[in-house]
Amino acid sequence: MAQQTVTIRDVARRAGVAVSTASRALGEGSASPTTRSKVRQAAQDLHFVPNMAAKQLTSGRSNIVAIVITESPDFAFRDAFISDIVSRLMGSFSKANLLPFLVLIAPTDADGFMRLLRNSGADGMVVVSFHYSKRFATIIKASGKPTVFVGKPPVGMNYPYVDPDQIQGGYLAGQLLTNHGRRHVVLIEGPVDMQSPAGKNLRTEGCVMALGEASLTPVDILSGPYDFEHGIEAMNTILDTHPEVDGVFAQSDQIAAGALHALHQRGKRVPRDVAVVGFDDFHVASATSPRLTTIAQPLTELAQAATDMLIHRLKAGEWKTTAQIFPVKLVMRESA
Repeated sequence: MAQQTVTIRDVARRAGVAVSTASRALGEGSASPTTRSKVRQAAQDLHFVPNMAAKQLTSGRSNIVAIVITESPDFAFRDAFISDIVSRLMGSFSKANLLPFLVLIAPTDADGFMRLLRNSGADGMVVVSFHYSKRFATIIKASGKPTVFVGKPPVGMNYPYVDPDQIQGGYLAGQLLTNHGRRHVVLIEGPVDMQSPAGKNLRTEGCVMALGEASLTPVDILSGPYDFEHGIEAMNTILDTHPEVDGVFAQSDQIAAGALHALHQRGKRVPRDVAVVGFDDFHVASATSPRLTTIAQPLTELAQAATDMLIHRLKAGEWKTTAQIFPVKLVMRESA
């Protein structure tokens, strides 16, 4: 049986308001905060997508913003960075009376991405956790939609962006390890296809800079997914090939948690034998044993800045700013 299309009347009925009230609450019309919240909740519960053709004929805008994530659903729904930043983006856009539309697509499904983006009718988009491919880059450019990246875009993709100070974060990690007397430091990176610009990993660049000030270079650098399993595999490889390792900069808390697990399994004491520094400061950082020393990302500031940048572009027709870099901070716990 074909699924019946959800209409504004269905939303109004569920929210217990008139159709005209529901229409105003979903757009930029007058409505009390309570009514607007109730109608938007009803629209979300019913998976309602406004009729783009009708809405755009009257206003020229859909008030929909696409939040684009090029990850597999399995990874995206368990990754703390993605879930946290998307939650904050959805909240900030909703407060601005815009309707966020999640475009979650695997990095290999360019055709699906093109269909979702086209059918969303979005006025603009925020791109999160972008895995570079020429096809995806071409689709984003061809859409002509105002676009903000969370994270510096890959080289050749000249879009406004917000980003934590990746170099500062790497530098703080490397500086801490060298100040604590570590001389055999390894770096466990994230995916190679997320490095920018020109293939550079800025967290690695900052850490290498700090190591250089102590006349050191990394013993090894291993790349892979931002996940627990990569941390385990990389750490075991490092212990097999470089048993002298005494310091680790893991470029996500999930990677760091995997590294800590591997070190424990191999009988290494943290931080006495090997010090470990992560990056993110998500809940896992306080749940590891020992608790993880890490670099904290300013997620609230990143999400709000991306929202403000895109809203200004949609309203004014031009960008107020094209790049905002936010400082990170070192959070000391027991692993380093």
